[in-house]
Amino acid sequence: NPLAEVRANYNAIRVVGDAVGDLFFHGQGAGQMPTASAVVADMIDTAVGRAPITFRTLELWSNRESPVSIRPNDDLPGRYYMRFQVADQPGVMAKLTAILGEQKLSIASIIQHEPLPRAQDSTVQLVIMTHEASEGAARTAVERIMSLPVVSGVSVRMRVME
Repeated sequence: NPLAEVRANYNAIRVVGDAVGDLFFHGQGAGQMPTASAVVADMIDTAVGRAPITFRTLELWSNRESPVSIRPNDDLPGRYYMRFQVADQPGVMAKLTAILGEQKLSIASIIQHEPLPRAQDSTVQLVIMTHEASEGAARTAVERIMSLPVVSGVSVRMRVME
C-alpha cells in the first residue's frame, strides 16, 4: 500500500471514486503531528455534526451558497453480517425472517449449524448475510429480533465493507 511508505513531513491521501477509480495524492505537508491533529479535528467535526459549519467558515467550497450536507447514518446503504444465538425449536427462523422482511432486508445467505452434542442449552448460532439495505433498517431489524424471547445472548451486526 503506497500510504504505508509516506514518511517525514510528507502527507498522502487515497481517494476512491466511481468514475476515476483509485487516486493517490502525495506531497509535503506541515509535518507529522500538526497534520494528524488537523485531520483528527476534521473527523471529530464531521462526527459531531459540525462539518457544515467548519467547511462553510473555512470557505473550502467554491459555491458558498450551497452548504455541506451530511447524509444521515440511517440512510447509508450496505450489506450486513448478523449473528444471533437462538432457541433450537420450530418457528424461530420464520419469526426472524418475518422481521427482516418487514424492514425490507433481503437475505443473501443464512447458516444454522446443529447444536453441539451434550450442550447444556438448546440454542444454536444463526448467521445471516443480507443484500444491500439501509443502516436504519438493519439496526431496527436487529433491535426487534433481539427482543424476541427465542433469542438469547449478544447479537452481532456489522456492515460489510466491499
